[in-house]
Amino acid sequence: MRKQSFAEQGQSLVEVALIIPALLILFMGIAEVGFYLYAQVQVANAAREGARYGSLCKQNDTCATLTTEVESAVLSEAELLKMDGTNTSVAVQWSGSVPPTTSTPITVTVAYTHTSPFISNFVPMFPTELPVEHTVVMQFDK
Repeated sequence: MRKQSFAEQGQSLVEVALIIPALLILFMGIAEVGFYLYAQVQVANAAREGARYGSLCKQNDTCATLTTEVESAVLSEAELLKMDGTNTSVAVQWSGSVPPTTSTPITVTVAYTHTSPFISNFVPMFPTELPVEHTVVMQFDK
């Protein structure tokens, strides 16, 4: 086994110095995709919880504040995403009368703007904000 010369050791150091930034960007990109997928799952769960909460509106209730209550249920379900009025919109729709009758569909759409924590700060061609949207339809249950 022969001993490496100083020139060969310097070459190895240069190769490592060139590869490390690319590997760091790759690993940050993988983490970024993980955060985005987590946001998608949380938005889907929040929309489902809002639709479930809305579908349980009681027959004797006027449901005048149904939209506000569904928004509250959505925001409390996904509190780890720090949803608020600036990055989230909740749309609640149902057809029919107030109070709604059994089997009337209620539609809850949650739109969230996911802010990228890593890669967009270092690589400007990646977007800083990504939209996440999910719609759930359930029937009123009395």
